Amino acid sequence: MKRILSIRPALSAVAAAALLAACGGGGGGDAPAVQNVTGTGVPVSATTSATEATKFVQGVANQNQDQAEPIAVEGATLATSETAEPEPV
Repeated sequence: MKRILSIRPALSAVAAAALLAACGGGGGGDAPAVQNVTGTGVPVSATTSATEATKFVQGVANQNQDQAEPIAVEGATLATSETAEPEPV
């Protein structure tokens, strides 16, 4: 009986170590970092896609303006489309 009691803590430690090892590493759930146009706060995607440009502008407009930081936009040109339907606002 004493032998069984001394094995339990060892087995518990091995099981805990295995669980911790399984939890670490790879992740992979994080979104990739947004690439901005050099020297600006404008995402590159907003300069190549009219849909992404609309999402960017809507995101800026939806920020709490009392707490928002200024966004540098000099040198960035938002994408437009001659064929896409207008986005609802």
